[in-house]
Amino acid sequence: MKLHASEQPCGFGARASSSDRPAIRKAASLVVRRFLLAVWLLIGAGWNKAQSDDTAPRFETDVRPILKAHCFHCHGEGARTEGGLDLRLVRFHLEGGDSGPAIVPADSGASSIVQRVEAGEMPPEGKGLSEAERSTIAAWIDAGALTVRPEPENIDEQLPWTPEELDHWAFRDLQRQATPNVRMNARARGPVDAWLLARLEAAGQTFGSEAAPAELLRRVTLDLTGLPPEPDETRRYLADPRPDALERNVDRLLASPAFGERWARRWLDVAGYADSDGYVSTDPVRPWAYRYRDWVIDAFDADLPFDEFLVTQLAGDELDPSADATQSATRAAQLAATGFLRNAPDGTAGGSDDPLQAKHDVVAETIKTVS
Repeated sequence: MKLHASEQPCGFGARASSSDRPAIRKAASLVVRRFLLAVWLLIGAGWNKAQSDDTAPRFETDVRPILKAHCFHCHGEGARTEGGLDLRLVRFHLEGGDSGPAIVPADSGASSIVQRVEAGEMPPEGKGLSEAERSTIAAWIDAGALTVRPEPENIDEQLPWTPEELDHWAFRDLQRQATPNVRMNARARGPVDAWLLARLEAAGQTFGSEAAPAELLRRVTLDLTGLPPEPDETRRYLADPRPDALERNVDRLLASPAFGERWARRWLDVAGYADSDGYVSTDPVRPWAYRYRDWVIDAFDADLPFDEFLVTQLAGDELDPSADATQSATRAAQLAATGFLRNAPDGTAGGSDDPLQAKHDVVAETIKTVS
């Protein structure tokens, strides 16, 4: 008895029913992915070792930072991976997602990740990859999708960073560097000059000509106080025969209140300091805001260490909570410093038509300022 086509067993020479075909295609795709992954794992260690001394891009050092910046939020670090594709390890690229493998080692043109990026489909929103980033990914695939080391069996979700990321310069201990040697050593009056001159000489340049004494004093005074020197100050400096006359004037300027008044502005600007709430057109005045402004000026004039400068603004009220501000000038200053957290535009005092929205806006702006 001849079976109907839909009833024939699904083997070699048999026809699968239409309902079975998606499952078969999915199974076949899985077999192909596993085959590619097995081949890559078998040759990967030997390939990477053979190529360890060349200049081909590596996933951990060259490609992963690009994907982390543009792709991981959808393909690896979120609660779910879009399209079933995780890009955090090379073997995940080979396993692929719902649309199949993301890369074909040694063939960037056939790799779907390159095709999607070149078509402008990935990332789907935000700033796309630069030409240099696209070229790096393509070169990495064409070189065989190399890695620096064998990949881990599992990703530690509590510590998902690579050794390369943990070795970023910002996480390293500070090291004193040897002062560079420069050709025009006589022009370098200290280590800072030597570092500047080394970069200039590397570009075929050097320092400009020396400024005349009066011009030099004018530059220093404008830089430190924002004001030109008084005529008497210039006359005294020009008449001073001591070799450290300029250094003495720098110390004088640093000790003047004008130094803090000038340079505190830089911090007050980014802190969002204002003498009024700044949320609505009525713009209520903040009568005590000046206390925070004066604290910042005094901190610059007192050369307050930067870590203490930050901590006092963020948590001055918690540094000595048992102290009475009316009995201690230090405690009063600590509390004034927390004015940093009250600089955001604020419509919660009744000037806004939507008090709840105003409250949320204050929180959001404060977070941005602190960050």
